[in-house]
Amino acid sequence: MRLRYGFTLIELLTVMAITAVLLGLILVPIVQAFTLTRTAQAFADAQERGRRLIESISREIQNGAGIRDNEGTKGSVAIVMPGDNGVPTSQLLEYSKIDVYKAAQGDPSLRDPVSGAYFNPVTGKYDPTLRSPIGDVRLPVAPGSTVTRYWIGLKKPLADDNLNPRIYFNPHVDYKRAGNIDWMIRSGGEDNLYVLYRAEVEVYVPQGGAMVVNPRFFEDADGDNRPDDIDDPFFFTMNAPGTVPLAGAAQAAKAGRILNWKNRAQIVTDQFRYDMVQTLIDKRTRRLEVAGNAPRILGLVQFRPTTVTDEPAEGATALRQGEEADSSADQASDVFRTKSKGWSSATIRVFPGSYDPALQTANEYMVMRLDTKAGAASGKLYRYDPDVDGDGDDRNGDGQNDELFDLNAYAAAVNAGRPYTLQAGVLASDAVSGWLGDAALRGLFTPVFPDAEGGRILTSIGIERWGLDPNTAVPRADKNLPSAVTGANSTPANDPATPGNFYDAAYATINRKFTKVWNDNPALRGPGLTHRFIDLRTTTMADTQPSPMDPITGFRQATIAPGTEIVTGPDQIPGPNYGSPIRYTRVSRGEPGPNQYKINYADLLEPDYGLKYGSAAPPAVYDPQNFASAILQPRYKRGYLQLNSDPNVALPDGTITVSYRVMFTRPNDTITVDYDSRDSMSILLTIRNYPQSNIPNPQSITLKGSATLRNVIR
Repeated sequence: MRLRYGFTLIELLTVMAITAVLLGLILVPIVQAFTLTRTAQAFADAQERGRRLIESISREIQNGAGIRDNEGTKGSVAIVMPGDNGVPTSQLLEYSKIDVYKAAQGDPSLRDPVSGAYFNPVTGKYDPTLRSPIGDVRLPVAPGSTVTRYWIGLKKPLADDNLNPRIYFNPHVDYKRAGNIDWMIRSGGEDNLYVLYRAEVEVYVPQGGAMVVNPRFFEDADGDNRPDDIDDPFFFTMNAPGTVPLAGAAQAAKAGRILNWKNRAQIVTDQFRYDMVQTLIDKRTRRLEVAGNAPRILGLVQFRPTTVTDEPAEGATALRQGEEADSSADQASDVFRTKSKGWSSATIRVFPGSYDPALQTANEYMVMRLDTKAGAASGKLYRYDPDVDGDGDDRNGDGQNDELFDLNAYAAAVNAGRPYTLQAGVLASDAVSGWLGDAALRGLFTPVFPDAEGGRILTSIGIERWGLDPNTAVPRADKNLPSAVTGANSTPANDPATPGNFYDAAYATINRKFTKVWNDNPALRGPGLTHRFIDLRTTTMADTQPSPMDPITGFRQATIAPGTEIVTGPDQIPGPNYGSPIRYTRVSRGEPGPNQYKINYADLLEPDYGLKYGSAAPPAVYDPQNFASAILQPRYKRGYLQLNSDPNVALPDGTITVSYRVMFTRPNDTITVDYDSRDSMSILLTIRNYPQSNIPNPQSITLKGSATLRNVIR
């Protein structure tokens, strides 16, 4: 019998089929396991990277000495994407940029006079590689010249020629645009995604013995030594699509700055497969969601200030212990603070503590917005009445409430070095609304001077800031202060002949008016009944401008900030300095003696003039020719400055000048503030990762952190 070795074709095919089935049953799970393992590992890596990044950013904020305002365009970056019609389009991502000022270190004055290199305390030599001073942190902590910037930008912002822009390219997706045409198609090409950058740059660098704007990173086209583009959303983009392209020297300069940012920066997410923007799509059709031609884009990192709503600002103590005055109970603060500082998008409301029902309603208050998004309305103080908003308040027909103070005009006058900045802000608003002719609005007027960085509001300003011509470019050689002439030696004993009326020009000096009142009013010759005084309400400024406390043309809220006055006049003590200018001392009780004064910071309770002085009551409206109105009543009004009133000794011939801060808040006035505080920043970070090409959807990991700026001094 012959044996047969081998397999038939049927047997071989059967074995191969069984083997293929077995291999499929074994290998497919293995491949899937590898895929899932890689996906899980990528997810874990992204989580770890996100946590480290949140911690790093938080630590830099906490150790920083300041954060630039990143509201609106200041914290936005421009991204350029293919449009729905294929033409590139740009849009701004808010809160996608943050600048943290590093604390000043070392001694910036220690520089080589020839090369300008900073001194390195480690090597003991001038080091040309140092970009800013190093050494111990300078105390108290203050911002240095170096800023740490985080922002979203293209991995490759420029084309190979380093002059023209590149555009976003994502080969990991297959999205459609209008007409079902490919907007982005899955491919094997290298991506050009938006990544998160970090860079430390010096805003100012030494040059020729001075600190100038760093031209490697910033532009100073107007030559004012301030970086023009520090808040430019397009600082990392050549130009906005649809605008005239840059060319020539401007193109080369902009491209050079972008390259400098790129070379100085570090990508803190990843070079590949990590995207910091999310294109919104219809998941069913994978078609773009668009606004016009622009795809709807979501930025995946946001640096947001903490929002605080309707916080009552706390007023500082008006007077310290030992500085009491007769009107202490009625004295208000001129400094109001919030719990946090570093305001952005602030809305300030000023609620009067009292009102005159003959002039205004109980619900009226003032409001000011400090917000770049508010446009022309930002930085302007308006009267607001919720009962008649848009109706009775709209006196000038422009849809706004009555404008009372223009903080922008005030700030412009300050920056220009002009002398009468308070008047500048008042007149700028009066030109819009004509409010100075309205007694009710003058009675409500309470200008505020916010310090957004310090988280406080001032309601007082130096009286020298009030004058006739706010547009003058040449400040006065002397301060524009109220003053009064004491005049020649005149006492009741040596000047018995005082004919005429007390308001005549012959009695304009302090000494002669005192003598006239003494001679004409025997009932006022008792101790403390006749005063030498200055009524700061009716004393004009040096340029003849009426005081803001004037009882007819002034502002009801205006008064003197307690403790801010400086009174100078001729020395009243016999001796070698007699008659020379000297600073007087305030007394709070009793009658002032030589070189002393007593002042009313607020109105006092008025007596029965008939019982106390045997005089008729003063008229309701101030009358400079009425004895009770001009002589008796002022001693109970704010701004009354009582001097040495010894009838036997006249004041030395000279001039008494008064400097003070005029303030506009009264007791029980309330100031509330809505604001975003850069004191505490929230960081929302989403890492969008494309781990491998065979997974259709990206992985998204969202993390949130917060950091408090610890080193800012208020």
